[in-house]
Amino acid sequence: MGRAKTPSFVTEIPLRVSPSEERILLSRLEAGRQVYNACLGESLRRLNLLRQSKAYQAACKLPCGPKGSPQVKARGKAFAAVRATHGFSEFSLHTYVVPLSRSWIGEHLDSVTLQTVATRAYRAVNDYFLGKRGRPRFKGYNQMDSLEAKSDQAGIRWRTDHVEWFGLNLKAVIPPNDPVIAHGL
Repeated sequence: MGRAKTPSFVTEIPLRVSPSEERILLSRLEAGRQVYNACLGESLRRLNLLRQSKAYQAACKLPCGPKGSPQVKARGKAFAAVRATHGFSEFSLHTYVVPLSRSWIGEHLDSVTLQTVATRAYRAVNDYFLGKRGRPRFKGYNQMDSLEAKSDQAGIRWRTDHVEWFGLNLKAVIPPNDPVIAHGL
C-alpha cells in the first residue's frame, strides 16, 4: 500500500477518563502489547525458516538483470513463491491472530485492532528482511503507547466529542477557541 497523495497530519486531543476507564485502557494496551509480541515472534520464526530453506537460497542465486527484464521477473516470482510457502505475509499473520480473538484477548481488543497490530509487527519484520531497518525488538511492560484501527468506521471510532472503542466511551477535552484543534477536527 503506497503513501496517500493528500497531505495529512495527526491531531492529539487529551481525553478525560475516570480511574476505572483508565484501568480498562491500560489493560487493552497490555493486551495489544502481548499480541504484538506474539505476532513479532511468529513472523521472526517464519522469517528464519524462510531464510534456511533451500528454495530461498536458490532464489538468491538467480541472476539479477536490468530492471524489467525476464530475469528480474523470474527472481521475483521465486521469492514470492518462497514467501507463500512459509506463510510470510501480512495476511497470514491476520489469520494467526484469529485464535487469539477467541481467548481472553478477545474480551479486550476487537478483530480490526488485532489485525492492525499484526500488520505493525509484519511491517517491522519485513523492513528487517529487506534490509531497511534493524532487527525489531519485543516491547516490554508498559511500552505499548498507542493502538489504531484500520479506519474510522470500525474498531476505535471518533465521534463529535468523544472516542468509542469496544463499548467504552471516552470524553475528549476540547478547548473552545483553539484554531489548531478546530482545524484538526
